[in-house]
Amino acid sequence: MISFSSLDDMRTIRMKVDEKAHDLFKEKPGQAPLTVTRILNSQEANAKPFEKDRKVLNLSDIKRLRNESKDVSQIFTINQDRSWTTLNTSREIFESFMSTYEIMPPFWRYMFTFGRKSEENEFEFPRFGQRQSRNPKSNSIIQGRFNFFSYMLRRVELKNREVAEGDSPWSIRQTGVYYRLEPKTNVCETLQQEQNKTSPVECRSTFLLISPSENVDLQFAECLKQTTSAGEALLSVWNTHRILVADSLRGWMDYMAYLEQRLKHQATTVGVDKVNFSPLTDFKIDFEDRQELKIIEDYILDLQVILPGVLDSITGVRNQCRAHLLSSDHRGEEGHEMEAILGELNEYIGEVTMHIERAKNLKDKAKATAQLLSDLLSYEENVALKGLATETQERSTKDAAAVKILTVITLIYLPTTIVANFFSTQFVQTGSDGRMRVSNKVWLLAAISVPMTFFTILLWWGWVHFTKVEPTVDPEQPGIVTLQRAHSFRSIVSAKKKQKDLESGLSFPTQSSRATTFRHAANVPTWSSDATTVKAE
Repeated sequence: MISFSSLDDMRTIRMKVDEKAHDLFKEKPGQAPLTVTRILNSQEANAKPFEKDRKVLNLSDIKRLRNESKDVSQIFTINQDRSWTTLNTSREIFESFMSTYEIMPPFWRYMFTFGRKSEENEFEFPRFGQRQSRNPKSNSIIQGRFNFFSYMLRRVELKNREVAEGDSPWSIRQTGVYYRLEPKTNVCETLQQEQNKTSPVECRSTFLLISPSENVDLQFAECLKQTTSAGEALLSVWNTHRILVADSLRGWMDYMAYLEQRLKHQATTVGVDKVNFSPLTDFKIDFEDRQELKIIEDYILDLQVILPGVLDSITGVRNQCRAHLLSSDHRGEEGHEMEAILGELNEYIGEVTMHIERAKNLKDKAKATAQLLSDLLSYEENVALKGLATETQERSTKDAAAVKILTVITLIYLPTTIVANFFSTQFVQTGSDGRMRVSNKVWLLAAISVPMTFFTILLWWGWVHFTKVEPTVDPEQPGIVTLQRAHSFRSIVSAKKKQKDLESGLSFPTQSSRATTFRHAANVPTWSSDATTVKAE
């Protein structure tokens, strides 16, 4: 193991590997678990400049490639059929590769973002990571220091399959990148002098790409076609990083435009083709509209997590490129190429920064659209309540009309009913000869009924005249107002009941408080009706 392994929590990493390996690795029959593109030393005459997509089948192939002396750069690739499936390699091959090429153990954190899953967790993607370690075979700390860094690039691509109506045609995918830099200048000479060997010493750049896109493979192939044995390879180290970064930014602008279009469609065509329940509106909001907006909001919130991670990765690559340019003596075409790549990386950083600001703008638009839907929903509810009130009023009017008709009918038949009741009493009798005789005491009917009628009218008038309804605020619930009728018979009974409770000591513990409360209750007796409770504004 390399020297930085002692700084890592290997026990925790191993436990997590054992937990997730089943969903992470699965070697595919007929497919190589690893492929490698070799950039060879093109300074030799008639030398082959590169070897593309060489299959790596076992540990022997890995060790053989590790000992190759003519390789300037090796680009290893692990493929993945679909974004949420296992990687097309085995755990044994991958761990053998990590051990042979001394890949830093924290790279496992990047590997855990791949494999089988049911849903994406945007917070599990690590940021740009780097290490510097001294070669244990070298006593020179400065000249023998190797650089290791890794990063994760997120990209968005159109799905290569049919999607259901309402689903997004876009898919967010990722590419893991590991890079090991072993500078060619001075290090090889130093190691050879210290070991007193004439055999070549390993001095190369090593890439490991996890699930790169098809476009990256096409870009690599185009660069390799332009490489000649007499010239410098166009697929240089930093150009490889540039191609990976540029590929990750291709689809974000179109994807954000797609989200904005869905937001506008949601705001302008909500419920137009649906049945209208309200006569005052031409729209209807339902659960599907709110669910659609929630999905769009989740996509936008994911952007605010993904894009800063992409920015961190590109910034890390730019800083490494700048440090390499400043620490080495690059002149001529190589120096111009690195300066051009560095300038392009700065442009990519500006582009991602702009995407982050647009994501914030999209979030504000989604918030405004959600508020619009809520306002429309509240408006439609108010219209529905108004319609219900109108319907209730119409029904009450019909009921009142029906009661009026019944009252009129009752008044029509009332005289007949009174006459019939009178002749059915003992005051009127029919003799055997068929003649009707009225009793001499018929005057008792009028003598009793007329005073009782006047007494009933007087009692009703007194009830209305000597009692009044007063609003009372409950001190425990200030927002509730109760209409109480004072000086009524029931209020007097209620007051007597309160007095009895006070005298029995059920309400207050002290004598003084009981007397005070009793006087107050006796002076202002009240009766609260459950049907007269209203809410104070």
